[in-house]
Amino acid sequence: APFSDVRVRRALRLIVDHQQMIDQTLSGYGSLGNDLYAPFDPAYASDLPQREQDIDQAKSLLSQAGQEGLQVELFTGDDIGSVAPAAANLFVEQAKEAGVDVKVTKKTPFYDDDYLSYPFAQDFWNTRNYIPQAVVGTFPPDQGGTYNETHWDNQEHRDLVNAAAQELDEAKRAELLHQAQEIEYNEGGLIIWGFRQQVDGYGANVQGLEPSKYLPLGSYKFNKVSV
Repeated sequence: APFSDVRVRRALRLIVDHQQMIDQTLSGYGSLGNDLYAPFDPAYASDLPQREQDIDQAKSLLSQAGQEGLQVELFTGDDIGSVAPAAANLFVEQAKEAGVDVKVTKKTPFYDDDYLSYPFAQDFWNTRNYIPQAVVGTFPPDQGGTYNETHWDNQEHRDLVNAAAQELDEAKRAELLHQAQEIEYNEGGLIIWGFRQQVDGYGANVQGLEPSKYLPLGSYKFNKVSV
């Protein structure tokens, strides 16, 4: 509690101004997130409505949940990346508009024995396709998950992901994944406001680097690089 109430989770998502996060914390070098990961997955649910800041609706949901004047603690740390503390502090200001008081606690190190026990915290993930990210990041430990940071537990979502992982027909798999993403979009525990654009720098005498969607410097495939 209070994040076990889906209305609170939805309210906090509606507090976030995604574009402002990108402009102020990424200096504009980012693309909009829609509270879903795996934007490069062929089955990414790009047709779901872009979630935008809606303070009035956030207030209404918090009122319905009996959480007017909500106070929460948000854990952050430099270990997550230089963007994290700045984004946390900006979220504090955005939350004030909805009457939510956010206290930011900076942990050093962030990834200590308390990691995975924070009720409300930030983190950063590199890009994966939907199925591997869902399994590692949203499945409970007893269902094969490793880093279920939000402690979300949704059997219908897991069944859809597991069915998609076994489906050989691409169209059928995409439909299963769309259903899974729609559940997570509406009920999940993640706020995903944006994706960083990776900017690499290299000398003119470096040959062979190729752009990658997943990791810096051509996914570190230096076996293709020469100087």
